[in-house]
Amino acid sequence: MKKFIFIFLISFSLYANEDDIDIKKLSEAIGHIIGKSLDDIGIKLDLKKVVKGIKKAKQNKEFSISEDECLKALVKLQKKEEKVIAQKNLNEANEFLSKNKTNEEIILLEDGKIQYQVLNKGNGNIVKSYNKPIVKLNGKYLNNAHFLSTEELVDLNEIDEGLRKSIIGMQENEKRRVYIHPELTDNSKYNKLLIYDIEIIKSDINSILPKHEEIADQSEKILR
Repeated sequence: MKKFIFIFLISFSLYANEDDIDIKKLSEAIGHIIGKSLDDIGIKLDLKKVVKGIKKAKQNKEFSISEDECLKALVKLQKKEEKVIAQKNLNEANEFLSKNKTNEEIILLEDGKIQYQVLNKGNGNIVKSYNKPIVKLNGKYLNNAHFLSTEELVDLNEIDEGLRKSIIGMQENEKRRVYIHPELTDNSKYNKLLIYDIEIIKSDINSILPKHEEIADQSEKILR
């Protein structure tokens, strides 16, 4: 829906200067956006029928089914397709972890669920479950598509189980590549295995913040 609104906004802005418009290029661009929208739906549609439907709409002809029925059918098909994709992703995740654990560099943090490889050894404090570490994270899927790149303060109580278990026990300056089964992620709907490169910048933010006593002493000195 958002993409079709986007199409409308583009068309509106272009028609404000109609003399400068290349209708053929605009038509092709809109077709491209519609095609991408269909891909995002995740349903294999008959493109010839889609084009036929567009032509009918232009001719003000009636739909073969109502718009409401069309939307209900799309939702039903999308849910069905999501189940197929989720099962495929789950099978791929299980197969990958099964093969990956035979690699001598791989360490099993939780058999069948979390594996990791040490990319750089640490030399500092260890992250405890009650700490708030500063962490550099890079995340990708099995197909190498990236979904995350950040360096931030992490509240271990607010992240998914797999990532939390992966971070706890790491040392400052340590870097690991972690493989997490979809059951331990917030991506369980699509069952995608997640791969993180995790680097601990600081094990706990509290270790670099001034203590209450130090703040009180500094305040007292200022007031003198």
